[in-house]
Amino acid sequence: MTALFKIENIYSRDFEELYSLYTHAFPIFQRRSWAGIEQVFNKKPNFSCNIIKQDDVFVGLLSYWTFDKFVYIEHFAIHPNFQNKGIGSDVMKQFMQQISLPIVIETETPRNIQANQRINFYERLGFYIIPEFYMQPPYDNGQVILSMLIMTTDYHFVSKHFQQVKNTLYKEVYKYDPKKKK
Repeated sequence: MTALFKIENIYSRDFEELYSLYTHAFPIFQRRSWAGIEQVFNKKPNFSCNIIKQDDVFVGLLSYWTFDKFVYIEHFAIHPNFQNKGIGSDVMKQFMQQISLPIVIETETPRNIQANQRINFYERLGFYIIPEFYMQPPYDNGQVILSMLIMTTDYHFVSKHFQQVKNTLYKEVYKYDPKKKK
């Protein structure tokens, strides 16, 4: 039987643990600066940053955006002490059951073992790679644009509306206009 996890909004008392995992799990070019974090926390009602707890113990983080036609998972990480125990799969399955819209994620291209493992993880959960060219805009000035993959739980919807999904991510998540240099 799958354990139930609490996926709950972050409170100030939890922020230190969350931020520590966030900076450990994601390279600097795949995460927001402190100022960027404060900006989305305080001003974006469709953004949700959550801690994941099992038996009141912090085991991970999940941040996502809810748009009209899809949900975008920006960051998902399980604390190293709880990895390789099936917790990530169980949490994602629980989250997927709670969401009625297509779920979209970005993941690295298959350039190394870790990236391949991440892609395989999401494929086992029922995500599909969208075979479209996609570049992840930088979070901050001075960072680079990254070649990434878009994966989704609804291949038909996202492949049909790929440009709309991409434009929404660029505008809402990254505040990026590809016609202007950042």
